[in-house]
Amino acid sequence: MDPQPAHKIKLDDTFGAALIGAIVSAMMYGITNLQTYFYYMTYPKDSLQNKLLVCAVWVLDTLQMALVSLSIYHYLVTNYSNPAALAIGHWSLFASIAVNVTIAVISQCYFTVRIYRLCSERWRLWVTTFIALVVIAHFALGIETVVFMFIKKEFIKLADITLVAAMPFALFAVLSDIFVAVALCILLHGSRTGMRSTNALISTLIIYAINRCLLTSVVAIVEVIVFAAAPKSLWFVGIDFVIGKLYANSLLATLNSRNAVRDANTSSINTVKFSSMRSSDPSVGISAAESVKTCCSPAVGTIWL
Repeated sequence: MDPQPAHKIKLDDTFGAALIGAIVSAMMYGITNLQTYFYYMTYPKDSLQNKLLVCAVWVLDTLQMALVSLSIYHYLVTNYSNPAALAIGHWSLFASIAVNVTIAVISQCYFTVRIYRLCSERWRLWVTTFIALVVIAHFALGIETVVFMFIKKEFIKLADITLVAAMPFALFAVLSDIFVAVALCILLHGSRTGMRSTNALISTLIIYAINRCLLTSVVAIVEVIVFAAAPKSLWFVGIDFVIGKLYANSLLATLNSRNAVRDANTSSINTVKFSSMRSSDPSVGISAAESVKTCCSPAVGTIWL
């Protein structure tokens, strides 16, 4: 099939949509830079593993932004007056999707490791293996989708891969986020103590896990719906430009929030100690001392170390 004639290409729904996605992506890339700078300034003595993780996420996010910029320049500048080129996907466009998939899987693997540490030995292997398999499937189907895009090349032919690759890819993207969020919520809820302040902190962490899942899942669902409903447009590309930034910033936000979590946890410990010092009843002091041992929930320490 010949490429679409220039007069049949609706710029608003194609490269206009991609341009909007690129602008939003650039704004979120600025947040990625800010969070990366904040991390290295705030946690200079953090583990080498975490430092390398942040570096890898930043490098990949930078690469994705460069690929997005290259693809937009290719269509809107270099080939502005070349109708044939406007109907064919540039390699940088498809490569940016592969980079986004990699960032998403790195983020999901980070939280999967935290789930592994939170789980009891009885369930640890089963739970984390199941989640890891879903995450791996998400990555494999994402790469498969990109490969099919390289094979099809023309935007008008991308609809052919909706059921074969795009739908399964989106399904496992959503499932992996949901399973990670559900596991974190269940494990955090099971780590509650008798301290009201610590329980409130854990509730906050649960809400954060749910919000993170909802945000990335909703965006992934919207992307596949748009892809299936309007395959000839590039709105799905504009959405995909952004989704990788959501994963990157959710991971960086988790790492950067550790001091605030530790301070809140320490505050609850000091409150218990102060209460035990003021009480004249020895039994109250013993009870409070026991609470001090448990109020610093291992769940909080495990995820934010």
